[in-house]
Formats: sequence, structure tokens, C-alpha cells
Amino acid sequence: MADLILTGASRGIGHALALALAERREDRLVLVARDQARLDALVTAVEQKGGHAIAVPGDLSSLAEARALGQRLSETVTPGATLIHNAGLWPSKRALTPEGLETAFVVNHLAPLVMQRALIDAGRVRRIMVVSAGLIVKGHFDAALTPTGGDFSSIRTYCNTKLCFALAMRDVAAAHPELDVVILHPGVVRTGLGARSGPMGWLLSLVKRGWEAPEDCAARLARILARERWSPPGEARWLLEENEQPWPAVAEDERTRRAVRDTTAQLLASA
Repeated sequence: MADLILTGASRGIGHALALALAERREDRLVLVARDQARLDALVTAVEQKGGHAIAVPGDLSSLAEARALGQRLSETVTPGATLIHNAGLWPSKRALTPEGLETAFVVNHLAPLVMQRALIDAGRVRRIMVVSAGLIVKGHFDAALTPTGGDFSSIRTYCNTKLCFALAMRDVAAAHPELDVVILHPGVVRTGLGARSGPMGWLLSLVKRGWEAPEDCAARLARILARERWSPPGEARWLLEENEQPWPAVAEDERTRRAVRDTTAQLLASA
């Protein structure tokens, strides 16, 4: 039985994907999120559908918590696991973590890298899927501002931090050719991500009514997970929904890639 680690499992796409995969009885779902009660309820729902699942509560809002989560997971899963990075944050206002870093920069970028490090070092994972965003095309990275939210925007910060993680995972793929890595835009999906209060929130909720249901997105991700191979060794391919596409120009810009790489390495050196 192969393990499949799914972060952000308690809501939205993650919750729908866990239920979609419940009937794949050759896999054990390792469900990760902050909310223990929601995770326990999801484990029960998966098992009622005939699947196998366990809950591993964890928080990606600090590097220390991410490191502890990675260690717990490395002691829980067996070699050959698939890791799905699905957890994400679209903040409406600037907030800092205990490390003094902007919260979305940690949740969307640094913490997943810290969390997966123990799994990679222990040889526990074979495949990594990153649920990213097509909005990386609007991303920009400023080494002096982005990590601490000096350039915070209620729209652009999400784009910026998703871009950072996509670039970092391309480097991970290059450094670990034994891994099969894919990074994808899952679709325009009706979830609570980016929810706002007030008139803007009301308008957004109206717009979202026409977006895709999480269950439809989950079915798509399940089909991608069933593929024998995603990317050539040493590479991470970019998918728009199910279709491979060239990387956006911003993700190919060498100055941006180098700035993200150097800043990330510096921040993670003591993490």
C-alpha cells in the first residue's frame, strides 16, 4: 500500500480530492491540515467510502511548525510516497510569522520546502505534485521586500508567493532527479480561498458562483495522479489543468530565478 500525503486536506480542493481518492484502496491517504476535528471527520468519510486514511495535524504558518510536521511525516509514511502540496493562503492584509516573515511567503513557499526536506532526506517520497496557480504569470519577486511583505498587496502577494514556490520546486526537481515533480494550475475553482468581508467579499462570492466545483477539479487531479510519469528526471513540467504548457516567461527569467534561489537558501539556512 502506497502512502499519499495531502496538505490542506480539510477544505476546498484538498477535501474534495481526499474523497475522490477514497476508492483507490491501494493507497493510504495521509491527511494534513491544522483542524484536528475536520481531519478526523474526513478520515471517517474516506473510510466509509472504503478507503484508508490517517490524520496528521500540522501547521505551515511557521518554519518551526513545518519542520516538526516534516519530521512526523517522515516517521509515519513508507518509502515511495506521493506528496501533494495543496495548502495555500491568499491573505487580505499583511501579517508576520514568529520569524518576522510575511505569512503567505511562509505558508505558500518557505514552509512547504522545510516540511518536505525531512521526507526527501529520508527517501520517503517518490513523486511531488504542487497545486499552484495560473496567477504566477502576474508574480514578481523583490528580495528586499517580498519576504517580509514590504510589497504587500491583497492580490499580488498571492501571485508572488506562488511564483516563488514554483521556481523553488523546479530547483528541487533539478537537484533530485530521482523524484517525479509536476507543478500545475488546477483550474478556477469555487473554494473559500481569498474570501473577503464587506462589499468586495460579497462581489467575489457572486463571481465564484460561476466557477468550477471542487469535486470537478478533484476528478481532474485524480486523473493526473494516475499517470505513470509527469516529468523527465531532473525537470518539473508545468500543467494548465491537464495540459502541459511552456513555463510562463516570468518563470524562465534567470534574474528572478536566481534571486528567489539565493534568498530562499539564505532564509532556510538556519530553519
